[in-house]
Amino acid sequence: MGNLNAGYNYEPPEAQSIKSMYQIVRILAIVFGILLFLGGLVYVAFLSLAFHACQAATNCTVNSGGVGFVIIPGLFVLIFGVIDLVIYFKMKTLEALVNARQYEQAKHETLVWMVLGFILGGLILGVLLLIAYIKFDPLIASARAGPPQVAQWGPPGQMGQPPQGQWGAPAPATWGQATAPTVAGKTCASCGTPNASGSQFCAKCGAALPP
Repeated sequence: MGNLNAGYNYEPPEAQSIKSMYQIVRILAIVFGILLFLGGLVYVAFLSLAFHACQAATNCTVNSGGVGFVIIPGLFVLIFGVIDLVIYFKMKTLEALVNARQYEQAKHETLVWMVLGFILGGLILGVLLLIAYIKFDPLIASARAGPPQVAQWGPPGQMGQPPQGQWGAPAPATWGQATAPTVAGKTCASCGTPNASGSQFCAKCGAALPP
């Protein structure tokens, strides 16, 4: 039971490090996502107001195609913000996979979001996910090797064996109890009294003892 509990509760340090990377990515992703999303909305709203103000003016000539081209960067900023928000929620799923010890699936999905992090989520998110991805190799190797074994009691004289006089050792003799020496003698056939080996007659009843 002790080995089973130790193997179940044990979490490799690589798994803890990967989850720390996920938590940092989550914090940065929610910050970047909100800033980019709000910045994109402000950019698009500003261009829309400027376009309507220009149309209201009598001497303003605006090319609709040019306005659409100017709005495109704002739309990309919005898309980047949405991707960062998606990365934020996805990190919770990846952390749950690590907690469930589904390391290979978590590694595969980390690779996907690492690429998206480099391209759409920002360089910092991609670098952090790259570090988490690299840490999966020793984690998967240690998981295949199994959890560390708990030390067992070894044979006498080896490490882990309790010293004599402790657990499992024979109980010591009780102090104060004298042990009578065993003496070979003759037992009287009449009364059953033990006698010395050289006696010819019973010391109790006087009957003759066998030779």
